Amino acid sequence: MAIINPVALGGWLYMQCMEFGVEIRLNEKATSVDLNKTDEALSLGVIDGKGNALNLQCNHLVLAAGPWSPALFNQLFPKSSVKIEAVISAGEWFVFENPESFTEKSIAGVYFNDIVGQKLEFAGRNDNTIWTTGEKSEVGEVPSLGDIPKPDPSKLAKLRAYADMFLKHPHTDGGQQGLRVLRHGRSYRPATWNSLPVIAGIPSCSLNTKESGHAGARVFINSGHGSYGVTLSMGSGKLMSQMILNKRLDVDISKLGPSYK
Repeated sequence: MAIINPVALGGWLYMQCMEFGVEIRLNEKATSVDLNKTDEALSLGVIDGKGNALNLQCNHLVLAAGPWSPALFNQLFPKSSVKIEAVISAGEWFVFENPESFTEKSIAGVYFNDIVGQKLEFAGRNDNTIWTTGEKSEVGEVPSLGDIPKPDPSKLAKLRAYADMFLKHPHTDGGQQGLRVLRHGRSYRPATWNSLPVIAGIPSCSLNTKESGHAGARVFINSGHGSYGVTLSMGSGKLMSQMILNKRLDVDISKLGPSYK
């Protein structure tokens, strides 16, 4: 839900990872996967920020690269029978300063979809901000890694007009002065054609051939949550850990597998 602050959640998750001794590697690009190893390990080829080629040994590999997941999967496994589709789902957003007082429990979500005939959400968060987003865009291309997506000026203007209309406040002269903009931009969401995420282990025999199979998986994919990525992130992560550790799953995910070519 939009009332969840993704930046704050990311900071909390980072601290949890640090407490568990997780090594976080940044500015590295995955280039290849060597499956010709023992059943206990595989090798991930990466290029680090200085241009050095490295090989990282791992027992399992989870692909969770958001809207870049399809391109990354196809790059690492070009001969795979698995089909991870790239579906565009983008949207503009604003973060405004909240002129009202707030507390740690001051969170609220308001949805105007039925009123304006399209997606329109406002979320008051407990960090003294109001976040809003509008209609989805299903055209265009996902930007390259490291590039900042460029918002659509017309959609930004339309979204700002809605904000001034619905977020009127005495301190803003009836909406004429407008709320103070802290940030704005455009985001791309990992989406699928049927709106269901892909949470699955990929059998090894399906990664380098055009045949599907049922052998044990060492490569997993967790992507395609659309507008509910933050909302479903914690549960999806727990399910992924249960799959990797061969534990009983809390929910049935049999319909969340990928399609095949």
